[in-house]
Amino acid sequence: MERTRHPCKGLNTTTAIITGTLLVGILLVQPLRYSDNNGNDKTTAAFAQGPQGGNYTFGILASIQNNENDDPFWIVSGNWRTNLLEIANQSQTASQGNMSGQGPSPVFNTSVRMINFNGTEEHTHSITNFALESVAMPSNMTAIFNGTSTANFMEGPITDIPTAISITNGKVISIWLDPAKINYHYGDTPVYGISRND
Repeated sequence: MERTRHPCKGLNTTTAIITGTLLVGILLVQPLRYSDNNGNDKTTAAFAQGPQGGNYTFGILASIQNNENDDPFWIVSGNWRTNLLEIANQSQTASQGNMSGQGPSPVFNTSVRMINFNGTEEHTHSITNFALESVAMPSNMTAIFNGTSTANFMEGPITDIPTAISITNGKVISIWLDPAKINYHYGDTPVYGISRND
């Protein structure tokens, strides 16, 4: 009698922890509520309040980022908002000769919450002021938006960070900020998330 292999056989502990953490992060992401270093309860909005017109896509971040030794170290969660998919759709329409008038200004904002695996060093960042430089569509399912952005850190904002935002099938997002420009704060891999628009 031939034995069937269990589907989880061969997964190492790190892979299981990362997968489990991502699933929990996706299910439990809420508006950012945290305690600062003085024990004060804080709530931060994921995005600046203001005009809400336009065709926006919203989503959550749920990612694991590596430390300087390339070991999984940070659990990352947060919320994001963008109109980049509308811009990609308009770019695709324009390439077919059907676009008229000026399109919307590109918007990409996110609030990023980070905490390490032992539950310490919790902190937040925001990524704003995305300035779109180019759009690439290597397939019908993927759009890559290249430009620069600003990331707010405890030491203050870092501006003009080379940034690549990739959206696949309108559902999966990856955000890459040039690691050298931000002292490898998110490691050397993109931060991942999913769309909440259905």
